[in-house]
Amino acid sequence: MKILCICGMGLGSSMIAKMNIDDLLKEMKIKATVETCDVGSIRSEKADLYVTTRELAKNIPAENLGKTIILTNFVKKDEIRKVMEPFLLAYTTKEMAK
Repeated sequence: MKILCICGMGLGSSMIAKMNIDDLLKEMKIKATVETCDVGSIRSEKADLYVTTRELAKNIPAENLGKTIILTNFVKKDEIRKVMEPFLLAYTTKEMAK
């Protein structure tokens, strides 16, 4: 699974999100690659899941909206877990069924 964290420049808040998502994946024992990306490079980056903020969600291409999780805060681990855990569990269950 590839997860792409998107922020304005691909360096600040997306890096914080990446570290927190990496921690969550480790806790859940899920293997995935988490990368960062600036909002202008979204179309050139393919991922199973896109993670961004409400402010940048309008910049997500329509074809990726169904695979996009919108967070209100990249720092709060509890919020990240609450929003991402259902998707991660569903994805791993689907992958195990293959």
